[in-house]
Formats: sequence, C-alpha cells, structure tokens
Amino acid sequence: MNKVYLIGAGPGEKDYILPKGIHYMKNAAGIIGASRLLPVLKELTGREEGFYPFGKIDETLELAETLMKKGTVAITVSGDPLMYSFFKTIQNKKPDWTIEVVPGIGSLQMLGAAFGMTMEEAAIISVHGRNKTKGSIALAVKEHEKTFFLCGKEQNPSWLSKIMLEYGMDKVTVYAGANLSYEDQILKSGSPMEMENVSMPELSVAMIYNPSPEKVAKKAMLKDEDFIRGKTPMTKEEIRAVIMMKMGVLPDSIVWDIGAGTGSISIECARQCPYGEVHGIEKESDAMELMKKNKEKFEVDQLFLYQGKAMEIIPTLPIPDAVFIGGSGKELKNILGYIAGMDMQIKVVISAVTVETIAECNKYLEIYDDNYQITQLTAGRSRKIGSYHIMDTNNPVMIFEAIL
Repeated sequence: MNKVYLIGAGPGEKDYILPKGIHYMKNAAGIIGASRLLPVLKELTGREEGFYPFGKIDETLELAETLMKKGTVAITVSGDPLMYSFFKTIQNKKPDWTIEVVPGIGSLQMLGAAFGMTMEEAAIISVHGRNKTKGSIALAVKEHEKTFFLCGKEQNPSWLSKIMLEYGMDKVTVYAGANLSYEDQILKSGSPMEMENVSMPELSVAMIYNPSPEKVAKKAMLKDEDFIRGKTPMTKEEIRAVIMMKMGVLPDSIVWDIGAGTGSISIECARQCPYGEVHGIEKESDAMELMKKNKEKFEVDQLFLYQGKAMEIIPTLPIPDAVFIGGSGKELKNILGYIAGMDMQIKVVISAVTVETIAECNKYLEIYDDNYQITQLTAGRSRKIGSYHIMDTNNPVMIFEAIL
C-alpha cells in the first residue's frame, strides 16, 4: 500500500506552506484538501488535475484508499495536522496506513506571534465542538499564565470573557484573532469586560493571560461537629474521608450526590470542586433544610440542591464525572441503569449498611467485574468510663465502587 502524506497548510496563505509539503503534492497521485485551499495548492504545485475536495470523514478516507492504488496521496489540512486535526482520526480509523506528517503552522502560533506571546508552559484547550464546562476553563486559566483556545461558533472569545467575569477573574487579559495571515485579519485584546461583547467570526482563536497564576489546592476534610446537625443521619467523618478518596473528584469535576441527607458528602465535594458543580438530591424536607443551612454556612455556591425523587431529577442534570449514592429510595436499579446508558464512563460510589441494600448493590454492580470493588469499614471512637476508655463502634459500612 502506498504512503499517505498528511500535510499542514498553516493558516492557508501560500507563504506558510512548507516546501517539503509542496514537493510531496507535486508527485502525488491525488491531492485532497478543503475547497478553499485547492486554488492555492494548484498555484503552488503547477498542477491542474488530481485535486479532490475534502468531504465527510469516511468518504474522504475511502477516496484516499482508492487513490493509494495509483500512488502516494497528499491530504492537506488547515493549520497543524498534529493539533486537534486529522492525524488522530487516521490513526484510529486506518491504523494500517503508512503516514508521513509534514507539520504546519497552527493558528495558535499565529496568534501568539501577532501579540508577541510565547507558548512555553501554556495550556492548550479546544472548545470547538467539545463539551468543556465553564469551571474547567476557569480552572485552566487560574493555574496557567497563558491559556490558548481553539474556539467555535458559540464557544468564542466573548463566551470565554463572560466565564472570566463569572468566576471573578477580571484581572486577566483576553487576546483574540481570526482570519490570521489574510488581508481581513482580525486582532483584538482587552479585559474580560472589554471583550465580553466583542463579535468574532465563527472560527477564531483566543489566549487568556493571567499575570498571577496559582495552583488550586484542595482543602482539608471537615469534622462532624463542623456541620449543622439535625435528626437526619449523617455519614461519619471517617467514612466520608474514604468515600471522598474513592470518588477521586478533581477541582473541576461534575458530581451527583443522590440521597444527600444533611449534605455532608455534597459539602465536601463542593469544597473539593471550586471550579466544578455538585448536584445534591434529597427527598426529605427536613434533610433539605439542613442542606440549605450547611450550604450557606460553608459558602459553596457551586452546590445545587434538589428536593424530590432521584429518577425525576437526574435526567435534567449535566453528565457527571462521579456519582455518590447514599440513599436511593428503592430506585437503585433505575438510577444505575440510567447512568450506565450515558455516553461516557462514570465513577459510582455507594454506601450501604443494611443487608438488603448490600445484596442489591452486589446484584447490579458485579457485572462490571474488573471495574468493581467492595470495601468494608468499621469506625470506632473511644469513650471514657471512669479512669478507663472503651471503644464505641458504629455499624459496619460497605462501600461499593464501580465504573459504569
């Protein structure tokens, strides 16, 4: 099978296409490229024939495979083929192809050059057609001096600026560009407030400069007495610590807490996820009132509370990274089935103390085999009697964890 040359055409202006790529195109059996690139490629190669417009991905790959029977094939893409481009697609769909990559100059490089900004240690994020939460974007900017973005129609520099304002990051500077290297090139920069209403073309790039980046550190765990308590049972601090470790939440995680009770797990998660979201569900009104009080006490605005049955609420929530189930109200089977039906793998942690719940958890989770683990915990605390101390031991708790 003949070789495929995957060639980066840079921003599209002919002076930014490498001579090596032009050489390969001149000698290829066929050249595939975006329609707007073909006139430039004809001029550079001096050829009039053998050009094919880039179509749907599978159709383009079939076309390339047909052309490979005649000789080498040049597939030309905008920007750099190694930066959120076509190289990974070919690797995944055609792993047997022999590919040589001729890198190109990416739009992020062009933006950095236009504003005199280097890319060392910068974060690079694509929000073009990707499900990025506002919190994950704010977190990246918070922790990096420079964060570069490949933008889309809705996820544009204005949208990024609004996120900065929403998270109180008004001291950063937003840089944006479009049509880079062309006569109608657009370059704009300013504070988030100055940039929040700036209009840019559908495909644009941005960079946010943070003069004072800092790592977002996780805070220590709370003790039981830190919470406002009531008659509603609460997960004890020793058990909470293990549950939090099992859930593995990150600063920008999306978390569901089902059967949240007094909200001790919800509060801990919200404190650990300052740039994420925690959605606490509880059907009992007394417990909900306690959750509201604890939310106010610990000032966790990223905690959202819902009163009602889980299966009536979870279809309205964003897709989670992790789910804790402390109580399911006999809806466990349906809850797990709903989570398992999502398009991404999700970490689920369940605590159980009754024999019936333990049996039910094992029944529904054992099918996940290698992604399934059970931990038994028993926590005891000392109590003084006279001049002696004895241990008061709580009921053993079974913690189930699985990736659905």
